[in-house]
Amino acid sequence: MKKQIFSAILLFVFAIAAQAQNITVHGTVLSKTDDEPLIGASIISDVKGSMGAATDFDGNFTMTVPEGSYITVSYVGYTTMKAAAQPTMTIYLEEDAELLDEVVVVGYSSEKKSDLTGSVSVVKMKDVADTPTGNVIQSLQGRVAGMNITTDGTPGGLSTGTSIRGASSFRSDANGPLYVIDGVMTRENPGTILNSNDVESIQVLKDAASASIYGAQAANGVIIITTKRAKKGECRVTFDATLTLQTYQSGLDMLNADQWGQVYWSAYKYSYGTTPNSELYGNGATPKLQPYTNLNGVIVNPQNTDWEKEIHRTALMQTYSIGISKGDENGSSSLSVSWLDHDGIIKGSDFQKANTRFSSDYGFLNNRLRVGGNVTVNWWRQHNAPGGIEENAIKMHPARTVYDSEGNYNDQVAFGLNDTPNIMRQIEEEGNNKREYWRIFGNAYLSVEVQPSAIAYWRTPKESCIF
Repeated sequence: MKKQIFSAILLFVFAIAAQAQNITVHGTVLSKTDDEPLIGASIISDVKGSMGAATDFDGNFTMTVPEGSYITVSYVGYTTMKAAAQPTMTIYLEEDAELLDEVVVVGYSSEKKSDLTGSVSVVKMKDVADTPTGNVIQSLQGRVAGMNITTDGTPGGLSTGTSIRGASSFRSDANGPLYVIDGVMTRENPGTILNSNDVESIQVLKDAASASIYGAQAANGVIIITTKRAKKGECRVTFDATLTLQTYQSGLDMLNADQWGQVYWSAYKYSYGTTPNSELYGNGATPKLQPYTNLNGVIVNPQNTDWEKEIHRTALMQTYSIGISKGDENGSSSLSVSWLDHDGIIKGSDFQKANTRFSSDYGFLNNRLRVGGNVTVNWWRQHNAPGGIEENAIKMHPARTVYDSEGNYNDQVAFGLNDTPNIMRQIEEEGNNKREYWRIFGNAYLSVEVQPSAIAYWRTPKESCIF
């Protein structure tokens, strides 16, 4: 009996000694960048057989480990940290710059292709530098799967339509893709805001992942445009110029005045059994062009006018751009000035744009204070072609002339020549309607990083440790 009591006491003493060799750790894991708790951080002891733990919604964890052991704290996108186990711990993890490219970066910022597991396409502007265009969005045509870009040929590309999700897109200009230019959201056509030489890359977010970042505005996808920045230690002056000729390549093979008369004669004869009595073609057995009097009272000799050739021309597009950029260890700044002069293939239509852009980003106090911003000032002017001009060119009778013998526009509306007004006169009148616009677009920011004076500490007889 005495031996049993002695054995029980001995076991109790060993149990107390064993219990004294384990400690319960109550800790909190926070992000050093913003002091926010890290949810789901992993905590593992270096002693085999010990239980691990994970942080809760407040970043807290509790685990029992042998005294004198170490714990390892890890979290996706942050540097793994190893520390000696203590009863109370507050651990700050730093972001791992090498892993940032592999995690999702949310908010109104540049997205990288590796950031998302969804559908995202990246187009580097150096890959489309040889594609002359007045609108930076037009350079994406044929380079992004499922993306359809349409244009009506208007100089400057202001009528460019963009559909990212094909037939599933909402067919409305107001519900087109959302553009994010250096973190600033806009629905405006980037062609009037940016010069192509200022763009570094364009990224297209096509799936529902974009809605989780930008909300309902991203219903038809997001196009993120990142502009160029000067690199550290770089001072650069650039100049670019392009000259592009555009021609009218397709069209209908139109009838001349004699061919038109033959068709008209045949149709009338087979419909009524007689030949028509025409002011323009006479009343004989076969059509024969006759001089006619126009609305100005001037006698006009009919000609074979190809109205499609009259309204179209070979157009010239010129772009000039000069840029200055400088970067050092504290930040960078850049200034660019560009000019675009784009003639339309329809006579009288053109587009001119002047663009000035300045951007800067500098850090002070060991980058704890950062100041920067972007500002773009645009001026553009356009002359549009009259509405339906190409359709009216097909309706115009080939026997009509552009000018009469006195140099006035020929606006004959007699029988056989239809009542379509002289489209060359319409082009000249539309050219008097000057549309000029100014726009200022940009943002500015101030970022302050506050460093905590003390994070957590404990004291041992020999040393102090801070994490």
